[in-house]
Amino acid sequence: MALKEYFVRDLVINDEYGIIDSNATIQDAAKKMKELGVPDLVVVEGENQKILGVIADFDIVQNAVAEGKNVKTEKVISTMYKITPVNLDTPVAEAFTRMRNLNVNVVPVVENEKLVGVCTIQDCWSFIPDQNIDKIGLIPVRNTRVAEFWFASVCAVMAFTLGIILPLTGIFGFFTGYYSNLMSLLGMGPIVGDPILFFTLFDVRGAGIMMPFINLIDPVWITIDIFSILMLLSGIMGLFSIIYTSFSDTRNLQTSWIIRTIVPSLAVFFMAFEWILFGIAFAIQTPQPIISIDPIGLTLSIISMILIILAINRDYIFRGIEEPEIKSGEV
Repeated sequence: MALKEYFVRDLVINDEYGIIDSNATIQDAAKKMKELGVPDLVVVEGENQKILGVIADFDIVQNAVAEGKNVKTEKVISTMYKITPVNLDTPVAEAFTRMRNLNVNVVPVVENEKLVGVCTIQDCWSFIPDQNIDKIGLIPVRNTRVAEFWFASVCAVMAFTLGIILPLTGIFGFFTGYYSNLMSLLGMGPIVGDPILFFTLFDVRGAGIMMPFINLIDPVWITIDIFSILMLLSGIMGLFSIIYTSFSDTRNLQTSWIIRTIVPSLAVFFMAFEWILFGIAFAIQTPQPIISIDPIGLTLSIISMILIILAINRDYIFRGIEEPEIKSGEV
């Protein structure tokens, strides 16, 4: 498969840029950014305007204002970031890598050693060819990264809904039991009928009954409350981490393995541990209540955990399709 390699000249070079001398003050740079309506300036030195780097509004905030520097006297050269300019024949992938490694947004573009404009990391995204066909996976697709993004996002939303939202709202529970067998645990007297009670994420509820675990005044139920909160928080963080990392993959942006794997894995851990805590809570009660596992709740929890695991390992779900090379003369 012959993939076209793109160069900086193929991009739309932004020629609406500003320059500033390296000996100018940070305040001068901020004023010029405001005057030109741009978020960054190319820093040059001397009469020949040698390019030293770029100063961005973010650099001013983070490296000057936040550190208490005097912007009226501090020089631009102390705050800018140094980046080697690219030329029109530089591969787009190289320009992208240069900016990504420095975690910056802009790189100067030169032609015959003269500044002709700047290009941004966003300009490069859609021009980076996928040089290596992803051959690991089960389902063949044309664009593995986009497929993985949608797959992971859907899995994460479904997992959060099935494993956390439904037990949070009491649509299903973890364990069930008849009220007559749970009177001692709940500390309540007889009531009309014998309703079935469901132990949900934060309370026990049934027909006309809803009692938060914290009202049971028992360390094990307070522990369940605490872990339920951790389960809820880990579920929210896991949802956003999966969507964020899968979207970053479509833009060739690197993300930490902690965000990619550990954060969503915590949601799986707390979902599984919640069931264990409930089992311990019922096992140490005296007299021991007669309860049973909610089959729907257990099934949906297992499905939720499987969905998160699939989302984390989305790289093994899809593989790339190698398109045949178009030979000259073929239409």
